[in-house]
Amino acid sequence: MAFSTRANASYRILGVCSVLVFVFALIGCGGSQPIPVATPISVSLNQLSVTVLSGGQSQFTATIHGTSNLGITWSVDGVGGGSSATGTTNSSGLYTAPSQQGIHNVTATSIADTTKSATATVTVIDFELVPAAATVDPLLTQQFTVIVPGSTAPNVTWSIDGIAGGNAVTGTVSSSGLYTAPSRVGSHKITATVATAPSVSVNAILTVIDDSPGAVLTYHNDDARDGAFTQEITLAPSNVNQSQFGKLLSYPVDGQIYAQPLYLPQVTIPGFGLHDIVYVATQNNTVYAFDASGSQTSPLWLHNLGPSVSKGDVTGVNPVVGILSTPVIDPTTHTIYVLAETAGTNPPFWLHALDVTTGDEKFGGPVAVTGSVSGTEGGSLSHAISLGSDCYQRMGLALDPVTNAIYIPFGSCTHGWILAYDKKSLKQTAIFNDTSNNNGGGGLWASGGAPAIDDVTGDLYLMSGVDQGDDIASGNSTASGYNDAFLRLNASDLSVLDYFMPDDNPILAENDVDLGSGSNILLPGSSSFPHETIGGGKDGNIFVVNRDHMGAYNFEPPLDDVIQVVHTGTRQYDNIFSTPVYWNGNVYYHCNQDVLRAFSWTVNAAAGLQLSAQPTSLANPIYTMHGATASLSANGVVNGIIWDIDNSNYDQNIPAQSGPSVLHAYDATNVAVELYNSSEAGDRDTAGLALKFTVPTIAGGRVFVPTSTELDVYGLLTP
Repeated sequence: MAFSTRANASYRILGVCSVLVFVFALIGCGGSQPIPVATPISVSLNQLSVTVLSGGQSQFTATIHGTSNLGITWSVDGVGGGSSATGTTNSSGLYTAPSQQGIHNVTATSIADTTKSATATVTVIDFELVPAAATVDPLLTQQFTVIVPGSTAPNVTWSIDGIAGGNAVTGTVSSSGLYTAPSRVGSHKITATVATAPSVSVNAILTVIDDSPGAVLTYHNDDARDGAFTQEITLAPSNVNQSQFGKLLSYPVDGQIYAQPLYLPQVTIPGFGLHDIVYVATQNNTVYAFDASGSQTSPLWLHNLGPSVSKGDVTGVNPVVGILSTPVIDPTTHTIYVLAETAGTNPPFWLHALDVTTGDEKFGGPVAVTGSVSGTEGGSLSHAISLGSDCYQRMGLALDPVTNAIYIPFGSCTHGWILAYDKKSLKQTAIFNDTSNNNGGGGLWASGGAPAIDDVTGDLYLMSGVDQGDDIASGNSTASGYNDAFLRLNASDLSVLDYFMPDDNPILAENDVDLGSGSNILLPGSSSFPHETIGGGKDGNIFVVNRDHMGAYNFEPPLDDVIQVVHTGTRQYDNIFSTPVYWNGNVYYHCNQDVLRAFSWTVNAAAGLQLSAQPTSLANPIYTMHGATASLSANGVVNGIIWDIDNSNYDQNIPAQSGPSVLHAYDATNVAVELYNSSEAGDRDTAGLALKFTVPTIAGGRVFVPTSTELDVYGLLTP
């Protein structure tokens, strides 16, 4: 049966509606719904109120809604990008506060719709923690102060390394900001928070250093290597003279004393009681602990570390080598660290940790000192380069209070090396070769000097030498290695953080003119250059170097990128073989074939004028054997005396036929005034046989003079 036309039409209409219902679901046949409205554009910020220190920063993040155009412009107080008065924002929303206190509005505006924005309020406050960095001896105190403009007594809360008030390990801090150091060394962060701005803190870095009142624990007295003992209350220019001062006693030893004597007061020695101790190490590998006053004429203890190595190196070390470098003492663990070279062992170098009271080995020592790095030599492919047994361990050992590592430099061989060992475990923690990618050189010997250490950062500062023929910078803008360079090394891994090479580096290399024949010291810096170091080498140029930008190597103008250069000495080459002394605005150098010279150091003088271009005073006489590394005694900033040893009588061919060393004392305010020398009183004050590179130690009213055959002790004579 067929459908009617009307029925068919109705069916078709119903079918179409069904399809439409299927396709449009909710719309329905012949129905309608409102068209969806787009989401409006809006802007939001990650923070709407923040407090920032003057000069500090805060990161703002803007989120855009309702558009795919996520572009933002930033303004501060209606000024695009801000200004120096309001603070500035960069394109990423990082706000940098101005130097003045105040309240400012940081605004993020949508590029898609400039009527849409979000604003945060920034309160800029100004307070600081003084000092921002400090060092302190174990168990002593350091006062910290929070300065808030407009507030005389701000309410402050304190923490150390994140611990409120600190503890026995970190040290403690009182409510008034008085920090008391723990017994162990190390670096700590002091944090102060003001009650009116609890979201903002200021920090200071404090390092508990290896020190002990009245002690000499390391080469040239301290980590700055300035050579000044400023706690001397007995010796003064008024009583250091032939009639009142002289030789008190001598302690015979079994070999040459190249190492500087070290001194610890008030040490309890088992079986002997309390003594002031002077520690001496010899080329026959013996360490002695002597009573500093002579009340006990034989050693309180001695410890031999093994047979020495025959050398017969006439221009180097003759006849044997054993303990060549100055040890270092950690008073917090009562340990003296010594590097001995011993015959019949492979490797020959051994690090010993000895108890200062007994001489017994500690921490599982000794440990062998050896290692290798990857490098190239003579154009060869990369391979392992190892510390050679022909090296001399001449530079003094250094103990870093930040890393608690013992640093051991080597030189006078194919390369210059530094190896680091943890002071407790005696495990190697780092190794550095300063010429691992060239033919060699870069020896670290410095006439016995030791690396200087920044006791806040832990960074090491030292100068490398060169071997004849190691021309590593001949006309190129880069140098493959660090021959004849000032180096700044990272304390943790010994990586090079910065360096300076003189522009005549090729000439120095070709003529064996070591920059590192002397050692550098750290000096108080100016407001423009707060961190400075000075040092010089065989050509007599004293470089004043900015430790924050050392200058690298420039072989074309502009050349040496340093603060200042001053020349000293009397020869073309072979001038400086010493570490200078710094005290009370004076720098002292004693060059080879020259007299002791004093220069002035004006901290806040203009760049290039801090070190006087000419000596302010000259001493007499001339020393013909490498000059001298002097030491200084003073009571603070008064009664300064410069002491050094004339070794002109040293016979390098037959050391046993040398004449005596001569101790000299000069007025530190005018070195033209000689106060005393040990040859002027006949045989009464004659010292032991001369050596070279020896350094006197002054402490406790005594002057300790190392020689080839004995330790001589000088002081005020009994009336």
